[in-house]
Amino acid sequence: MAAPAVSVLMGVHNGAPWISRAVESVLGQTLADLELIVVDDGSTDATPTLLAAVRDSRLIVERQSRAGLARALNRALARARAPLIARLDADDMALPARLARQRAFLESHPAVGLLGTAARVVDESNREVGVIRPPEDDDAIRPALIRRNPFVHSSVMLRRALVEKSGGYDVSFAVAQDYDLWLRISRITRMANLAEPLVVRRLVAGRVTAERDGDRLRAEARARWRAVGHGGYPLWCAIFVARPLCALALPPALRGLLRRAFRPAFPG
Repeated sequence: MAAPAVSVLMGVHNGAPWISRAVESVLGQTLADLELIVVDDGSTDATPTLLAAVRDSRLIVERQSRAGLARALNRALARARAPLIARLDADDMALPARLARQRAFLESHPAVGLLGTAARVVDESNREVGVIRPPEDDDAIRPALIRRNPFVHSSVMLRRALVEKSGGYDVSFAVAQDYDLWLRISRITRMANLAEPLVVRRLVAGRVTAERDGDRLRAEARARWRAVGHGGYPLWCAIFVARPLCALALPPALRGLLRRAFRPAFPG
């Protein structure tokens, strides 16, 4: 079989409330030349049944014992055949023209290897509560990257060769695997974000617990220190390693209050 134009990677664990819509949003893209590789990471709900009910040869489903998102995505990456890799979380949705717009941009900008988009944000009732508008060009993204994550994970499209050259997702990161990968891949490619919101990011209750927030802060500090240590940023940027570590010293309730009060216009 000829390789598709785009391979979409998805990991899911107990995603029954949302997985069908996420899958439909990919299979219904205006760019039909794709494959969707879903790795079920040990789901114990109706997720396997819902995936089995989809009758589309472009959907590839693999199941593994619970091993975490990074391992699920690396497994999907190993199955991918397309030169372009796209991501979508199982509780998010891609708007119909997303893959076509990103593919066209990458074809006309060969120096860019990591491309995200803006994103609509909805609550659990599908009510729009905001729009994430990340910085758009490499000159704006690169200095922002050492400070926070300027990409919506569900929106990214990457050149597969660059992901593989960078080593894929680091399974030692339980959270912030994407942020660590962006920092590593930024050393070998230019980056961009499309201004148009092309994905819908769902706010799910329990997505950010106090424990998970602490894990995220530690992971961000580690990823930034790695980036400075490998020469991706000058030594003075180590100050941005200290910021999440300082936040860890605050009570979780105060961290949450400050995050809501000073929430940036893009994720991080």
